[in-house]
Amino acid sequence: MTEAIKNKLLETDLYRLFDVEEESSIDLIKKAYRKKALELHPDKNPDNKEEAEKKFVELGKAFEILADKTARAAYDAVRRQKREKAKRDALLDEKRRKLKEDLEKREAAAKEKFERKTETLKKSKEEEWLQKEVDRLRKEGSKLLEEEMNFINQQVRIEKKRSKENDSKIPKVSEKKSVPKIKITLPNSSKECNKMKFDHSLLEHLFSKYGDIEVLVMSKKSAILEYKDHDSTLRCYHDEANLENSYGLCLKILGDLGKESQKNLVEDNSSFVDSSNLDSTKSFEDMETEILKKLKAASN
Repeated sequence: MTEAIKNKLLETDLYRLFDVEEESSIDLIKKAYRKKALELHPDKNPDNKEEAEKKFVELGKAFEILADKTARAAYDAVRRQKREKAKRDALLDEKRRKLKEDLEKREAAAKEKFERKTETLKKSKEEEWLQKEVDRLRKEGSKLLEEEMNFINQQVRIEKKRSKENDSKIPKVSEKKSVPKIKITLPNSSKECNKMKFDHSLLEHLFSKYGDIEVLVMSKKSAILEYKDHDSTLRCYHDEANLENSYGLCLKILGDLGKESQKNLVEDNSSFVDSSNLDSTKSFEDMETEILKKLKAASN
């Protein structure tokens, strides 16, 4: 018997190979061997004769071991040793598993203790941290406002530049009077009474009745409006109370109106209403009616 066949047989369950129990008698093993040998005989397997011969030889070697009392006893001893080793390995694996679980529990407990300690430390310093944060926000408040105004002014400059590039037919004015801008503070949309959604199109429609708009730039809570002429700015600002009562819009002049301009505004106020474009005023009133209907529907 070659060493390879011997090692293979030792790794094989010979009793299962013959479909018999470990306590079976030699006669029963012989009977099982004959039946199995007929099945694996090379003449019975012409399609796979080489493989059949190999299995037939191994079957004969296995029978030799079980038919010899000494060889069978040695084989049974090896089987018992393997079973005992498997039990020991299983027991060792169980101990290792328990050790691993205990280690994980201790690590989790240590982590929880550390987190509680850290949380306690955070709470003890929370009031101090909040006070420092309030002081920091106070110091940065003016800086944030300045940054927002710079951003809005930058957007205004970009919009003006884009408008000049697109409107090439309008001749350039060599000496144009500085037109002050108007800051429009939008109402708080979260309040129940303010269901109107102000966008660029709506603001443009509301304020175009006072004159031609040069630039209209919106942010989340406010907008910057600049008319093409000084008088349009004055007419819009003069209607501040009406805009605030009707739509909740607060206006603020960014710049100097000039005393002479304000005087002219008072004198020419009535002429502004007479000289308004009738079609444009009618469209504005229609839109006001539609907005009021939407507000009533939202409140209901």
